[in-house]
Amino acid sequence: MLPLISSGAYAATESDACTYGYSPDSSVFFGDGAAASGVANVDRGDGCTLMDVFMAEAPFANHGQFVSRIGRIATGQVRDGVISDAERAAIVSAAAASEVGKPHPVTGTRSVDLSRIGLVGYTVRATMPSDAEGTLAALAECGFQNMEPSGAVGGFYGYTAAQLAPLTESAGIAVPSLGISQANLENDIDGVIAEARAIGAEYVRISGSGRWTLADYSRTAAVLNEAGAQLKEAGITVAYHNHGFEFQTEENGVTGYDVLVRETDPELVTMELDVYWAASVGVDTVGLFETYPGRFGLLHLKDIAPDGSFADVGSGSIDFAEIFANASLAGVEYSFTENDQPRPDGVTSACTSHAYLSDLRY
Repeated sequence: MLPLISSGAYAATESDACTYGYSPDSSVFFGDGAAASGVANVDRGDGCTLMDVFMAEAPFANHGQFVSRIGRIATGQVRDGVISDAERAAIVSAAAASEVGKPHPVTGTRSVDLSRIGLVGYTVRATMPSDAEGTLAALAECGFQNMEPSGAVGGFYGYTAAQLAPLTESAGIAVPSLGISQANLENDIDGVIAEARAIGAEYVRISGSGRWTLADYSRTAAVLNEAGAQLKEAGITVAYHNHGFEFQTEENGVTGYDVLVRETDPELVTMELDVYWAASVGVDTVGLFETYPGRFGLLHLKDIAPDGSFADVGSGSIDFAEIFANASLAGVEYSFTENDQPRPDGVTSACTSHAYLSDLRY
């Protein structure tokens, strides 16, 4: 747990007590809507921000414990001159409005909103270049209403977004998200915006590298924030899609994934959590939701087989009912099924996953 030092000790603290902590450039945030306080996440003077202190004990056992902790700490920050009484009230109100610590049981009475389910285009990468129309028609026939094409600016299975748009529209499939490269984000933001607008995407997402250090993750967080600010003006949100290595790159108990979530502004950047890759390295999806509420606007849904290989949704060991029961805590807007090695083919695999989600009750 982080020390709750008084303001009088700040001047004597020369080192950053919360290296790779929550960014002071963002706000105090416990989730979307009323759970976003709008109060600046200020550095208390020792390198630790308000969010570093507020969330040091996450996940929380219950909602009352969480709100009580936030109220106690915020009152102390008023006393120390870090925030005003009005800011304290806004923070406590946001905590009370959040879902942090609330139970999210699987009741078996709710069905998945299929209008928010899509397919990652990587699943059907074998047939999209040669028969995009037929592939899209087959996906629509088995119920898909959304798709997330994977590629880069100017190249989605041999199409630009503008060329792909009439094909997805004709099939009745929306494209709320596009997978692009980090190079696109850093060097061609105008191209990213143009591609997203051409196909109606609300999100663009990138992935990282298994060779990165925590410092590299920190630099990537800065890239995401800078690009996110420009994209927000165009009505687009940037997302980061994980593999397993983000959780395995670690220093002093802080992972690369922690750095990405903490150092990005929740108003500009969201996470696209791939539940297979998280599970493959022993990370609990719901535990991430509880630790970082409201930060997961997008999900990749794929299952993990007993031997660790990719499996269609519902045919492996991941508890998707529990994931959907906690989706509101996470802030999920869209979920995309995926299989990196589909069998016997991409369309059949995709439709098997969609059929499972159609029948799922959580």
